[in-house]
Amino acid sequence: MVQMVETEVECCKIISEDVENAAVIEGSPELGLIGNIVGWLLVEELKMKEIGHIESKYFPPLAVLYRGVAIHPFRIYSADDLVLFLSDFVVPPNVTYDMTNAIVDWMDRNNSKEIITLNSIAVRQKSNGVAGAANSIEGLKRLGELDLPILPFGNINGLSGTLLTRSMSRDIPGSCLFAEVLNQYPDPRAAASVVDVLNRMLDIEVNSEPLLKEAEEIESRLKELAQAVQGEGESPAYS
Repeated sequence: MVQMVETEVECCKIISEDVENAAVIEGSPELGLIGNIVGWLLVEELKMKEIGHIESKYFPPLAVLYRGVAIHPFRIYSADDLVLFLSDFVVPPNVTYDMTNAIVDWMDRNNSKEIITLNSIAVRQKSNGVAGAANSIEGLKRLGELDLPILPFGNINGLSGTLLTRSMSRDIPGSCLFAEVLNQYPDPRAAASVVDVLNRMLDIEVNSEPLLKEAEEIESRLKELAQAVQGEGESPAYS
């Protein structure tokens, strides 16, 4: 029988199986929903098992439907040597610090290898590239070996940024991957670029083609919508 272990802090509780010596990925909604899109693809492609969840009275009142079944909005998955913390809502600021400490406590107890957080950066023109940041010089060298550009300055907001600093205090290697997005709308093409980087970082094989197909469908619909709007705005011609 699998044992569920509780990791509790003031505002939230992690109820999860223990998974030792794993790399940890965090995915939560940011611009372009990169963390969510990548997270759901990992769950599907790697056939990840749900091993737990995080609960808090400060979370928004919601449940997530997955194939008709209600599931927790902040779940924990595992497959092989990989653990995924996946949230379907923006974690409230008043919960972020304590929740981060709970996640890092869980990682410390399980001797996790590293934490990789997923984020995005707004640009005026996309190159479909991915940039990185880390919580140590050694981490920056690793990103450099992957030929990833480094973000030299700026702020990393929310859960992903706080996880980098809190994991640093426990000597847990941490890095953040930034996808290029134009706006707040879901961007599966940008998410596919992040998946390709994760494949190289973690030596895994996750097919990003489903995201590219989804991106083509979205782009096609947007093009049709733009043409329709343009057509409606044209003045009628009289002879």
